[in-house]
Amino acid sequence: MTKLPHFLLIGAARSGTTAIHSYLRQCPLVFLPRAKEPNFFAYEGMELAVRGPGADYINNAVTRIEDYAALFAPAPAGAILGEASPLYLFEPRAAERIHHHVPKARLIAVLRNPIEQAWSHFMYASKQSIETEPDFTRALAMEEERLAQGWQPLFGYSRFPAYADQMERYFMRFSREQIMVRLYEDLEADAGKLMAEIFAFIGVTSGFVADTGEKLNAGGVPKNRALQDFLMKSNPVTRAIGLVVPQDLRWRLRDRLARMNVRRVEGGMPEQARAVLRDRLGDQIRRLEPMIGRDLSHWLA
Repeated sequence: MTKLPHFLLIGAARSGTTAIHSYLRQCPLVFLPRAKEPNFFAYEGMELAVRGPGADYINNAVTRIEDYAALFAPAPAGAILGEASPLYLFEPRAAERIHHHVPKARLIAVLRNPIEQAWSHFMYASKQSIETEPDFTRALAMEEERLAQGWQPLFGYSRFPAYADQMERYFMRFSREQIMVRLYEDLEADAGKLMAEIFAFIGVTSGFVADTGEKLNAGGVPKNRALQDFLMKSNPVTRAIGLVVPQDLRWRLRDRLARMNVRRVEGGMPEQARAVLRDRLGDQIRRLEPMIGRDLSHWLA
């Protein structure tokens, strides 16, 4: 019998999905594929040829249902199956494809202030050595040009967190009971409480409590760009290491070294960039409030 997920963490990107994915994996009753973000429902059946930095993230997506189902084949009988792909919130056809294949799936969306999310995405791309423009305001001005050249959607920093448009697609196709919406602030304020709510929502009735002490996947700017490029980009040395070191271990070591080579940007987001994002995303924020029943006025402060 083909196994497909019972629940999906659909996003948003840079809103704690890596941490939540890690906490979910702690529960013995829950099965998630080892590889996070297969992106199947974002790109089912598509021939992918994205250009620009970091294109492999999109081009390596799982696009065939047979390959996607194979990710869940190792799951033990009775396990609650799920996966996390933040692109499901962004890509316009993902909701339709999810409804087609798993219409009864439970869907979890954790939304972050989109202005801060855009900045976090820029910081993350800088840490991963796929963002070559050091000035965030200029990167915002380059969005249309980059996307027109076929670069991956991450570079549409102000397009990625258009939550009102994105959640509307899901509310049109799924019942409200199937969709859990929380805010990144909820995760920051009490990760244990949020995880208890998520476990209950997906059907874990054992009272399992996740260890939420570790903070994961922070962004930042490389202290040494050459070292970060060496760690994050394919090269003869890293390819040779890949022949003898298992992928999971290799990525853990890579990410640990990369974190050590990252510094926070003093002063945070430039005010000029913040003004641009308020202008582009203000309507999305105001439309989202009644959809999810939360006061989001502080996101525009």
